[in-house]
Amino acid sequence: MKKLFSKLLQKLIKKSVSDVVSNVPEAPGTEPISNPKKDIWKFIIQTLISILTAILTALGATSCMGIH
Repeated sequence: MKKLFSKLLQKLIKKSVSDVVSNVPEAPGTEPISNPKKDIWKFIIQTLISILTAILTALGATSCMGIH
C-alpha cells in the first residue's frame, strides 16, 4: 500500500511540475505571431455583441420606465 501511494504521489508531482513548466511565459519582447484575419473577425464579433447589448439594455430600461 505504501509503495502504491508513493508511485501515485510521484506521478502527481511529475504531472503538476510538467504543467507548470509548460505554462511558463515566454521571454519579454517575444510575442506569438497572430493571424490578422482572426483578429479582424474577433474585433467585428466583439463590436456586434457590444452594440446588441447596448440596444437590449436601452429597450429594457425603457420598458421599466413605462411601468411607473
